[in-house]
Amino acid sequence: MIVRDRTIAFALGTLLTVACGKVGLREWRPEDHDSGVTGSSAITVAPSSDDPHASARALFSAQCASCHGGEGRGDGPMAAMFRPADLSASALQSSRSDTELASAISNGRGRMPAFNQSLRPEAVSALVRLIRSWRR
Repeated sequence: MIVRDRTIAFALGTLLTVACGKVGLREWRPEDHDSGVTGSSAITVAPSSDDPHASARALFSAQCASCHGGEGRGDGPMAAMFRPADLSASALQSSRSDTELASAISNGRGRMPAFNQSLRPEAVSALVRLIRSWRR
């Protein structure tokens, strides 16, 4: 009985180590969450009077929300792994210019990849305007 319990405990420990540890993990790459939506094509969702950020919101949802969350609060499904910035935080909002936000999107920042090859400048500008709309 004790041998069986130890075997089960060892197996569970090994499984948790593999699942939660660094075994088999590699650096994240943009193609890991490529949704098929690219900024190299025109933003196709036309802004409406109800939501002037509709096109940027669709692009953000496809390219950024997995880490930053749907409202940019840094609470997306991948947030625990990457600890992305809370884009709605007033501290971040007041400490970064629009140019700095656009540069982070285009050129990457920390573990965030660069999107300059997949997003047109007008898409980056639309994302910056969306991020500014979230200021708390």
